[in-house]
Amino acid sequence: MPSLDEFAANVARSRLVSAEALDRALEALAAGAGPEGDAAGRLAQGLIASGSLTAYQARKLLTGVTRGFFLGGCRVLRPLGEGGTSLVFLAAAADGRQVAIKVLPPSRAAEEARALDRFRREVDLSQRVRHPNVARTLGVGTEDGVNFMIMEYVPGQSLYHAVKARGPLGVVAAARFFVKVLDGLDAAHAAGLIHRDIKPTNLMMTPDGEAKVLDLGLARALGEDSLPRPEGVVVGTLDYISPEQIDDPSAADRRSDLYSLGCTLYFALAGRPPFEGGDLVNKIYKQRFEEADPLDRANPAVPAALAALVRKLMAKAPMDRHQTARALRADLVRWADPARAGARRDDPEPAHSTDAEGDVAAEFLAEGTAEAPAAPALAPRAHGDRRRQKETRRLIRIAVILAALATLAALAVALLT
Repeated sequence: MPSLDEFAANVARSRLVSAEALDRALEALAAGAGPEGDAAGRLAQGLIASGSLTAYQARKLLTGVTRGFFLGGCRVLRPLGEGGTSLVFLAAAADGRQVAIKVLPPSRAAEEARALDRFRREVDLSQRVRHPNVARTLGVGTEDGVNFMIMEYVPGQSLYHAVKARGPLGVVAAARFFVKVLDGLDAAHAAGLIHRDIKPTNLMMTPDGEAKVLDLGLARALGEDSLPRPEGVVVGTLDYISPEQIDDPSAADRRSDLYSLGCTLYFALAGRPPFEGGDLVNKIYKQRFEEADPLDRANPAVPAALAALVRKLMAKAPMDRHQTARALRADLVRWADPARAGARRDDPEPAHSTDAEGDVAAEFLAEGTAEAPAAPALAPRAHGDRRRQKETRRLIRIAVILAALATLAALAVALLT
């Protein structure tokens, strides 16, 4: 813990607190009682109580950090999250608006040369999409060697956290939410971008009932070369990645995003990913070759026709899926109308959280489930088709095992000779 004088000097150097406000806090501290050794901590608490500092800022100042609190004219308030190579902070713009700032620390840029290239690419791609259901990039810059972009701050709760806190969404609620997601995704596709990382943590539920698609960090532009991929690295999130993206990230197209959206819709309605558990190899195998448990078995409240729609989205061959976000929207929007879908409006509402973010989730989750409207085009597959696919999967497993045994045998021969 620094001395009182050291901490007060740190506060002054940071430019976070005006000289007048710091003097008032010091006078209030002198008038109060408390152990001298804890004076710096008590001053920090006073500045937090008065709104002059956030708890995050005070902790940094107590450790001697006096720089990095301002970027692009915005005042950094607190951390929001961390990605593979970047950090995201909540900040206040000069006009008082709250924004999010994504930062690539100089140390990470130096450790991994590709990190800066990826960050700059994300900056470029994120400015190509302008749609209410896609988080906006407001500005970019570099200060003192720190690369950053200023983004729209999206309050609320991610789909992942909403489902983990309160359980699966009702059919109507899920349809309404994902129709808005599809509007944003369609805008990204129209701008020539493939997201490549659609998943529950990248979809936000806002307090006004909107959906926001986040994070273009892994996106690629159609017709442009992707950044080189190190050998053995998977681009995407294994619980939601399409089979073709596992094999070749540059081959991912609009239908790859729709596969990931299908896995995400499965999560929203079942409360778990379609291929839960297992190690990296197991997940890759399942995404490539296996089918998930039927959604209406994972959650009996899901109508069979909607489960069939999700199954179509998760088809292993891209040509067997919906071909565009707009086409999928046309099939999904019918489930968003409670009257048309036959939703039960008398279902009890879940208990509401006392915080605003919890209320957002409750608003979505309070929607009832739906009866199944007819959907002949998405009728469940015949029993014979399932039996043939099961046999195909068995043969694939045998082939994989034989290939592995052949590799081991070759290694053994090499060692013996």
